[in-house]
Formats: sequence, structure tokens, C-alpha cells
Amino acid sequence: MKKILLGLLVLIILASGAFIYLLKGRSSKVISTKYNEFSFICEADDVDKSLFDRIDGQYYLALDFIKDKIDKDVDYNENEKIITFANDKGTKRIKVGEMKMLQNGNEVALRDPVIEKDNKIFVPIEAFIYDYPVELRYIDDLKLLIMDYTNINYAKGTLKGQGTNLREEASLQSPIVKNLQGNEEILVFGEEGDFYKVRIKDGYKGYIKKDLLEVDFGSGKFSTIKDTVTTEAKRPLNLTWDYTYSTQSDASIAAISPIEGLEVICPTWFSIGNENGDLIDRGKMEYVTKYKSLGIDVWGYLDNSFDPNITEATLKSPTKREYIINQVIRALNYYGMKGLNIDFEHTKIDSRDDITQFTKEIAARLKQHGIKVSIDVTPQISKDVTKEPYDRVNLSKHVDYVMLMAYDQHWGSSTKAGSVAEYKWVEGNINNLIRQIPRDKFILCIPTYTRIWTEKPDGSVSSTTASMAAVQDIIAKRGLTPKFDEVAKQNYVQYQDNDGLKKIWIEDNSSIEHKLTLINKYNLGGVASWRKGFETSSVWPLIKNTVIN
Repeated sequence: MKKILLGLLVLIILASGAFIYLLKGRSSKVISTKYNEFSFICEADDVDKSLFDRIDGQYYLALDFIKDKIDKDVDYNENEKIITFANDKGTKRIKVGEMKMLQNGNEVALRDPVIEKDNKIFVPIEAFIYDYPVELRYIDDLKLLIMDYTNINYAKGTLKGQGTNLREEASLQSPIVKNLQGNEEILVFGEEGDFYKVRIKDGYKGYIKKDLLEVDFGSGKFSTIKDTVTTEAKRPLNLTWDYTYSTQSDASIAAISPIEGLEVICPTWFSIGNENGDLIDRGKMEYVTKYKSLGIDVWGYLDNSFDPNITEATLKSPTKREYIINQVIRALNYYGMKGLNIDFEHTKIDSRDDITQFTKEIAARLKQHGIKVSIDVTPQISKDVTKEPYDRVNLSKHVDYVMLMAYDQHWGSSTKAGSVAEYKWVEGNINNLIRQIPRDKFILCIPTYTRIWTEKPDGSVSSTTASMAAVQDIIAKRGLTPKFDEVAKQNYVQYQDNDGLKKIWIEDNSSIEHKLTLINKYNLGGVASWRKGFETSSVWPLIKNTVIN
């Protein structure tokens, strides 16, 4: 009896297994209800319903979705309730609840405002979507919103026959989203097991068995970035700063003369003067006119008054950023300047991201005026960007040039005498940043000054800044014979006077030429020099022949 019962049990188990196996092998005929309501598909992914909405015919996208899928750098200021978009179309500032926005400084009406709902910020698509390489379209009969990227080529699929089922998941047991007739345009986004992940171009997403779909991969991938127009390589930049923190006299302007090979001169005219963001303008039109008559372009220069509190108070506020940007644009247009150099120094680490945001916004605005933007950065000390005053990677995305200030290796207040910019130190700092800054945007800034160090008997150290010509005068008057420092790639002299032991690592044609060779060695975007008036006239043909020609 026990044997009979045991046999029956085995038969039941085998039959059950066979039944389950047969069920698994059969295709489900259940029809999906997944898209019975208003839905949103981004490429071939369903978007969570909390991230989009349709109100009175207007489509809204949550700021979280926008930052994740369209522009991760969109800025939202919680205190002022202002969203800022900055891209190659310029800037847009939109305040929550208002039926208007500031577009490139001009007020523009909105049909619908930015709203706050369920602790999320929602933006009407008409306010921003046309500034990005995306296409949003609503398929009315499907109650379906679709988003694709216009700068991407997607793999295309062709059905091998009629009656193919599009399923919710990569399984034959998954519900059927739609029965395809063979004439649908299919986009292919990936694969999972025996299935392709697809979307009908103007329809639903789902999965199709691989053996039922012929895929044209084009370049061999499911998606590729479309080819962009290539541009001719830029001519190396040759810029020098002119230290002009006072109004230029008529005599100084009359003394302006040609400078061989110089492309741009950048007078230090504009400063953010206070925590309100008021702009200081030290400019003089005659200065611009004179240099332009010599074939030398004049770029604007904007600093932060080298004040960390002014930087923090102004750049963290979108309203103050807008105010500063509008003042700068008016000044640049007044003087007919086609470039702006930003020099924010002595800033707090906490201002790093605000500096990036300001730079992004002003660069976007200035692009509309055909004005180039450059920004000055110090050598990198920490690999951790959160410990650095500049986010050099992100800055380089928004500007035409990033200027590495490769000097002040030994500051004027240093307790140890040394070179302003020895060759090995300069090259090391180039290597630290070469993978962060595109080479055609990477400008090496070199010094045309040196420091005369005094080491006193009590062990204290002090220094004074000297021009190239002043150092040569000292060498000549004292009958000194420079010795070449192989590490620094500089000539060096020392001598004793009543103050103590004097040490000078000399900036001359030899030291400058060594540094200039690094521009060609690393194929950088050009050279800048600090500052006009410190150099000897022989520097200009040297730069022209080494870098520009």
C-alpha cells in the first residue's frame, strides 16, 4: 500500500512539473493596462508619475527630472525661489509663481508660471525646452508624452513579420503592450536576455524577441552621438594684462606703442565693488581706441576686489548675479570689447560652486554678444575639488579659455626664498590639470617679473618685486655673473649688501623661452603674461617666434 501511495505521489509531482513547464513555455495573452493613463516615456524608460504633469494643456517637468535628464547644472535658489538656466542660448531666470522671466536680461511673458507642488518644483516646458537638444511630443490618441535627444542617433529595428507582440518585460509571460503589424518604426535601446528593449518611435516602449527583429546598429551601438561640425584649430592666444587700477592719463595713452605679436591686452578696469554688486569702472575710451588702431584687441577684466566677503555676498544671489552681469555687458558694449577675463582670487572654498554658476551664466549671456570669456585659476593643490577654490573641470565647459596662473610659486610673503616660477614646478602644474582642461582652452600664464629676496642675519626673509629690466640693471651695476639653475631653468645671482644676502632667480629671455616650450610640448591654447611694464621689449618677438608662428 505504501508503495502505491509513494508511486502516486511521484506521478503527481512529475505531472505538476510538466504542467508548470508547459505554462512557462506558453506565451501570455494578457493585455497590458500599463498605459491606460497619461504617461511619459524618456527614450525607452518610463518616467515616474511624480516627475511630470499636464495642467490646462501645459506640460510640466519636475526640476529633479530636468537636472537628471536635460541639464544637471540648472540652478535653483531656495531663498529667492529663482530657477536659472544657462546654456548656449543665454540665461533665463524664472521665479516661482510669476508669469514672466528674465531672458538674457530682458523681461519675457510666460503663459504659465513655475509652480511648487508636493514639495517639488515644476517648470512649464515652453519656458526652457527649446534651448536644449531634446524633442518632446505628445501622442494624443495614446495619452503619451515622449522625449528623445536630437543629438543622438538611435539603432533602428525592422519586424520580420506581422503579429509580433510588444511586451512589458523581457519575458513571454509578461503582458502584451501592443500587437505590432510590421509597419511600425522601431527604435532599439538595448538588450536583455533573448529580448531587445525597444520603443515604437511614436508609441509605447517594451520588449521584442530578438529572433523577430532585424536591427540596424549603424555604428555598431544602440545609440551614438551625432557628428558635430568641426572647426578650424584656433590660433594660439597671446594676451597680456595691464595693471591699471587708476584712470589712465592722457600722457600714458599717448605713450602707447606697437607690441610685436600681441593679440590682446587686458586692462584691470572692472571690479565688483561692494556686497550690493555695484561695478567699478576705471576705463577710458581713448585707451581702447589707441590699442585698436595698432591692431591689438582690448578685453575687459573683472575681479572680485580680492575680497572673500564681497564674493560670497554677491555670487550666492541670483538677483545680484543678474545685476552684475547686466552692468558688465553694458560696459563691454560701451567700450566695444570682444572678450572678458574673470579674475576671482582670495575666495572662500564655500564660494567655489557660486563662482562656477556665475561664470556659466555670464558666459552664456556674452555668447549672445559674440564676446569670449576666460577665467583665471591657480595651480591645483588638492585632488579633492571640494577642497579647492575652483572647479576647473566645470569652469572649462563654459568658457573659451582657462588661464593657469603659473607663477607665485614663492609668494612675496614667503618665509623661504625661491623662484617665482621654476620650470619643473610649472610643468608639474600643467600635468596636474591637462586632463581637466581641454588643451585648446588651456592658456599658460607666465611671469615677466621676479623677486629680489633678502635673507637677514636673524633668519628672517623678505622680498620686493622687480621688473626684468631692473634686475638686469642690478647685475650690470654690481658686475654679477649669473649661474644657470638646471632645475629652475633660470639664471641665478646672489650678493651681499647692508640689508643681508640678496638672492634672485632671474626671469629673462632664457627662462621665459624654457616655459614657452611647454605650450608647444603640450599643445596648449596659448600664452598670457603678467604683466605689461615688467617685461623687456625682447620678450614680444620671443613669444611670437616660439608660440604664435
